[in-house]
Amino acid sequence: MARAHVAKQLVAKIPARVGLLADVAEAIRQAGVNITAVSAYERDGVGKFLLVTSDNAKATAALGRLNAEVAEKTVVAIEMLDEPGALEGVARTIAEADVNIEYSYGTAASGGKSTIVFKTADDAKVAGLF
Repeated sequence: MARAHVAKQLVAKIPARVGLLADVAEAIRQAGVNITAVSAYERDGVGKFLLVTSDNAKATAALGRLNAEVAEKTVVAIEMLDEPGALEGVARTIAEADVNIEYSYGTAASGGKSTIVFKTADDAKVAGLF
């Protein structure tokens, strides 16, 4: 069975360069903050990071030292069994509730469970489905 909760993610934008992911991870580590989920990519010369952390305020301050533009957004974190079909079931439940998924990214599996972070058109409604 899946479990969900509304969470806050950081969305950080920094001019792209070689080693940027390592520098972001280092800055957050030095702030004593754990990254629990991450998506990172580069588009049009800008590094974009979606981060769920153990302390968004400290992570934001650390990212500020890298001259990052940082915003906080609501998302839904859904923990599910790490098995074939688990994501399908979660996605189907969201679709049947007529809620659009804007994007998603996953965490590494641990203890037979994995967590997928979703940004949806109605995060509170989605959290209530599970």
